Amino acid sequence: MRWFLSLLLGLELFTGTRSEGRAKDLFLYGMFDQGNSPVTARKDPAYQGLLPACEMAIEQINNRSDILPGYNLKIPDDMIMGGRAVAVYHLIMKLFHEPTMIMILGPGGAVVDLIAETAPIFNLIQLTFSTYSPALSDRQTYPFLFKTIQTDNVHNPARIALLQHFGWDKVATIQDTDDRFTTIASNLNELLGEANITVQSSGGFGKDVTSQLSQLENLKAVDARIVIALMAPHQCRKLLCWAYNNGMYGSRYLWIFNGALRENWWKPRKSDTLDCTAEEIDQVMEYSISTEPSFFADEGEQGIAGYSSPNDYWEAHVDYARLKYGAPEAKSTVYVPLAFDAVYAAALALNASAAELPAGRGLEDWSYEDSSMRSVFFRNMEKTNFLGVSGPVRFDKTGDRLGRIIIKQIQDGKAVEVGKFHAYEKKIIWSDTTPPKWKGGQPPVDEVRKITREIRVSDGLLYTMVSLAGLGMIFCLLFLAFNFKFREKRVIKMSSPRLNNALILGCIFAYLAIILFGLTENVAESNQAFYMCKARVWIMVVGFTLAFGSMFSKTWRVYALFRHTKVEKKVIKDFHLFAMVGSFLLMDVVFLMLWEVLDPITMQREKFPEEEDPNRNDVLYLPELRRCTSDYLMYWLGIIYASKGILILFGIFLAWETRKVQIPELNDSKQIGLCVYNVMIMSAVGVPIINLLDSQQLDISFAVLSVCIIVCTSTTLALVFVPKIWQGLRHGFEIQRSGKFLTRKGSSGTVTNGCDDHISCKKEIILLKNQINVLNKEIMEIRKRKGSKGDRNGPSLSQAIVISADRLSVNGSTSTSNTKSTAGSTKSLPLKDMNNDIEMQVIKETSA
Repeated sequence: MRWFLSLLLGLELFTGTRSEGRAKDLFLYGMFDQGNSPVTARKDPAYQGLLPACEMAIEQINNRSDILPGYNLKIPDDMIMGGRAVAVYHLIMKLFHEPTMIMILGPGGAVVDLIAETAPIFNLIQLTFSTYSPALSDRQTYPFLFKTIQTDNVHNPARIALLQHFGWDKVATIQDTDDRFTTIASNLNELLGEANITVQSSGGFGKDVTSQLSQLENLKAVDARIVIALMAPHQCRKLLCWAYNNGMYGSRYLWIFNGALRENWWKPRKSDTLDCTAEEIDQVMEYSISTEPSFFADEGEQGIAGYSSPNDYWEAHVDYARLKYGAPEAKSTVYVPLAFDAVYAAALALNASAAELPAGRGLEDWSYEDSSMRSVFFRNMEKTNFLGVSGPVRFDKTGDRLGRIIIKQIQDGKAVEVGKFHAYEKKIIWSDTTPPKWKGGQPPVDEVRKITREIRVSDGLLYTMVSLAGLGMIFCLLFLAFNFKFREKRVIKMSSPRLNNALILGCIFAYLAIILFGLTENVAESNQAFYMCKARVWIMVVGFTLAFGSMFSKTWRVYALFRHTKVEKKVIKDFHLFAMVGSFLLMDVVFLMLWEVLDPITMQREKFPEEEDPNRNDVLYLPELRRCTSDYLMYWLGIIYASKGILILFGIFLAWETRKVQIPELNDSKQIGLCVYNVMIMSAVGVPIINLLDSQQLDISFAVLSVCIIVCTSTTLALVFVPKIWQGLRHGFEIQRSGKFLTRKGSSGTVTNGCDDHISCKKEIILLKNQINVLNKEIMEIRKRKGSKGDRNGPSLSQAIVISADRLSVNGSTSTSNTKSTAGSTKSLPLKDMNNDIEMQVIKETSA
């Protein structure tokens, strides 16, 4: 291909493709700034690079029939030697001599601004390809200037896109005090404001060491994590050294620089006076980011000139420069493809303008005084849009090129391309082969992120306790069904099945309270948690009263029956016990309603001290706990604890007093006593632990609460119902009488067959009392007779007692015979024992 292009170029040089007679000439004034260097034009890099690039583009355009047909583009190049004033002089001299220039190409460097201010006087549109200065974007000062190179301002949208991509909404900027960088910073700060990105700090980094340190200390003061540094390489190296000495590098920081064209620009130079080594600066630079202009189209993109890769273009360019100029080195500058595309941009704008000119007028009629034709040129230049060898070529309203910006990152000490910002689409296309890397595997954040973390019961613990509570509720339902089915059986009937139902209901409420306590902190919506707060207090209080109140009332009945000797006055039925439980419930309801009216429970969020993420030192967690509380919560809880505590203590007393009672008719009294002890122990252990635990220790608190409730409730159910079920399975559900009972003092006795039920026993006791009264009268008469002196032969007092007592059998039956008994055949009972022990208590069958 290279030999074919060389041959074609040779033919063009000798013959040309457009006849001078048929094509009209259009002249582009090419200005190439060489400063004051007195060098030979043909050996100068501009002629080896820029000028061949422009002429190569012109020859291609002149050979095409679709661009400027009937016209020949030409470029009478002009080398500028002598600086800014000389450049303006050359322009003026060229404009006052033939031929007439239709547009200006170049110059670059420090000359372009003067030319750009002069060209509008002659209605000339100017295309430059080698200056970055953002000051040239001012349309007021440079109204007709277009740039095929991306100026520094064009990098700012790429920086904004980079910040937005990683979610950084806080950034600090620091810039050199040079006009170029202050202009970039001003434009950047404006764009940051439009993007709602907060600028934490923005200051100048001048040559004065004191001001430098002031700005750098300001970065530390605001805790800047993402810093955009806009400055020359030697200033950047100073900044990097300071950052190392102050620890502002690593996984918590990111430095974004305006890229320099020189490779390894951050490496210290001999002229630098730094107090850190190259290796230390490398540590700061690692994973930092810079932006650079793109000078070539992507591989595989075939632009308007027909080249499908950068290498194809360079090969053609080198061949052209060597053949035409004998240039030994044509790759002398990165601006070569930009100059090539500048010629194409001018040609395409002129081509579009030719179609818009009035009939009878052509581009050859252009003059420096023709502002109307210049307006057509300007309008079509703004519409320019094509794919050149340097990539897409398009201009914004300030004449800046909207091309592509390369995003580079330092990885393992080398600058690698990680993505490109496409200005047209305003998006970043990241590299598949070399994506961004970060120390620690994650990009840094723009500040210490404070993330709210709700303290909740861990899922494993919640599921375990809820499952156990659910299993307990199932057993409650089974016991309830058992109690209902066998309620007419004597073994169930004698234990007050209706009170047992109330006990089961209280146990169900207790299990349900566990579920509510676990879900209140774990539900997603606050309104649900709000209602759960109220429900769990009511359910817990009412459940305790139903369960413990039922046990308490049954224990109280046993105690009440055995503490009085006048048994005919103690008939205790189930409705008495229900009334007792109901009174407890009524007090609870009144208390809870007063609480709700005077100091209602609300859902509040309690905040705790910040916690650092153990894996990331730039993240702080703000623990937050949803709590059910009220203004005087501790007072209300104190009342509940005190009232229930007194009830538990009284229940313990009753259980202790009736610990030796064993009566078939009250066949679960002993188990009920054990249940009361169990509630006391678990309450004494659980309540202090729960109240002493820190509120953040939610798992431990919930676990202790759940275990206490489950143990208390399950033990109660097992003690009350398992013996009944076991007895029913083994011996049936009828009570097996043993004939034994315990009195209040614990002395045992035997009941005769004539006392099989409580009515017969009561009749026998009344009869015995009458006989005791008769005996007491006889004893009194004997005492009187003994006191009489004339009755010495009468029976002694002891004999009278034996004779009288003989009428009453020890087993409780009466005797009406007058048969005399000796002291050895009849057991003698002291009078005191007879008065205290013969009176048995009547056990009233109280169930329906």
